[in-house]
Amino acid sequence: MTLIDRLRLKLGGFDALALMAVIGLICGILAGGSNILFRLFTESSIVLWAPDNLAGESSEHDFEDMSWLFRLALTTLGGMAVGLILQKLAPATRQVGVSHVLERLNYHQGHLPVKNAIAQFFIGGLTIASGQSVGREGPGIHLGSTSGSWLGRKLKLPNNSTRILVGCGCAAAISASFNTPLAGVVFAMEIIVMEYAVASFIPIILSSVAGAVLTQWVFGPDPAFDVPSHLDIQSLWEMPYFLLVGILGGTLASAFIYLTRKVSRLSKSWKVWVKTTVAGASVGVIAIGVPEVMGIGYDTVNGAIHDELLLNVLILALMGKFVATIICSGLSLPGGVIGPTLFMGAMLGGVMGNVGGGIFPEHSSFEGFYAIIGMCTLMSAVLQAPLAALIALLELTNNPNIILPGMFSIVIANMVVTQVFKQKAFWETQMGDRGLDIKLNPIKQVLRSIGVAGVMERGVVVSNRLNDHLELEILLKDNPRWVLIKEDDHVVSLMVASDLARYLMELETPESENDETDSAVEAEQFIKRHQVDLMKIPANRQDVISINLQATLEETFDKMEQRKISAAYVYRLTADEQERIYGVITREMITDQYIFAKKDTGRLETA
Repeated sequence: MTLIDRLRLKLGGFDALALMAVIGLICGILAGGSNILFRLFTESSIVLWAPDNLAGESSEHDFEDMSWLFRLALTTLGGMAVGLILQKLAPATRQVGVSHVLERLNYHQGHLPVKNAIAQFFIGGLTIASGQSVGREGPGIHLGSTSGSWLGRKLKLPNNSTRILVGCGCAAAISASFNTPLAGVVFAMEIIVMEYAVASFIPIILSSVAGAVLTQWVFGPDPAFDVPSHLDIQSLWEMPYFLLVGILGGTLASAFIYLTRKVSRLSKSWKVWVKTTVAGASVGVIAIGVPEVMGIGYDTVNGAIHDELLLNVLILALMGKFVATIICSGLSLPGGVIGPTLFMGAMLGGVMGNVGGGIFPEHSSFEGFYAIIGMCTLMSAVLQAPLAALIALLELTNNPNIILPGMFSIVIANMVVTQVFKQKAFWETQMGDRGLDIKLNPIKQVLRSIGVAGVMERGVVVSNRLNDHLELEILLKDNPRWVLIKEDDHVVSLMVASDLARYLMELETPESENDETDSAVEAEQFIKRHQVDLMKIPANRQDVISINLQATLEETFDKMEQRKISAAYVYRLTADEQERIYGVITREMITDQYIFAKKDTGRLETA
């Protein structure tokens, strides 16, 4: 067995932490690099639209400085171009974004097609560069996750390891987007992997660190938003006001999720290019009066954080971004939703800070304080990611004093979405509209984290159905546990090896036992003449299915359930397309491994 094969078998287990940590670090470099290239691509495209930048001047208000006619033409023609390109692609290739990543994780073992990521890179970049109301984080997560999936497939790793690498890529993408490595880790665990386990936690941390280091190397150490260092709550009398921020944030998030779903359903029968053109034109029309809605809008967010925007600008930007993002997301423009939720949250928080400061000036914090709280509140409410939002809040501000009001507002907003308005998370809603569901079965969560390679019984030999006594004895000399029976080059049954050994011992004839005159040559000739039919001898036999070496226990269990079979042999195709058999796994082995994994997890949690 080669070194690569031994490493693959080790990665199928529950404790391949050191090896996965190294691969996770490599994944972080790939995912961070893909996100850096995507950011460079989108930002270089924006330079082409900005006259000031073409003249060699730097401007943070590119879209705001354009004429209304140019804004309308840019978004409309950009939306049309995106739609016409998407129309040429196969329907499966058009599936992009975080919902696509979740679908592939839940239904395809984390195998993300590279062609979808290529489409995401160029079409998502064109969407952002043409000023549509979308974010770059969704495409970034798709690109990072695909980097991890591609690495897993190239190394032919078990599917449980590939799933972890998808989470690694997601963490590196978030880390690269916001320069918030810890928030990247928590986001990946909370939204993508959907579990907290040491086996995945360590690789994801290293991947997120790699993404942050690469981003700082290329773009510098500054975070995505310029946050003042002196933000703090001024009085505990503000806590009821943060309750109101949470209620309004949850209500706004619920309306956003509901209306986006309505737009998506109403336009379901439209052609792709029609939907994207309508979306682009709608953004352009809104941008005639509110140019801040165009693009990522981080300059406007920074303005709200520093209390540089008037109340009427905050209100118009909030309303405009709300409508524009609903249209863009509902009409399937290939961009992200995280950026727009942060934008809307900052505007909402800015409005609340301005109003509160006017009514209770002696008990009101700096308006930018409310903008930061609003950002993370709305992000958490839309995505149903409270812990990721809290960690992002802490990393963006580098100020632990902001956590108390942030926790209060975020939790209230999440409860308003789920308990009052009965809405699911944004991406879960998108998947539901396509007839898909995120599986959160705790048993399957454990089984999908373990590969068959780490559990299978390797003491197995393969024999043809008809075989002679001598050959069978040779097969049994190393005391295997199982015998796979082949007929016409196909495995037809699984036998307990001890039953075969017992039969061979009982096969001796009276002549061979009692006739002392028999020669050794005659006895050997008798054995060679005696053909054993392994399907007819008395033995414990059972039907068996095949399962790939890369499979997880979840896949194996599901396949057994579908076929009503309780055993499988584990194989891998060699370079010449031949089956190489590695071992056998039974339903009892899967059950025992689940019990062991739960006990091990319990010990870790107790520790």
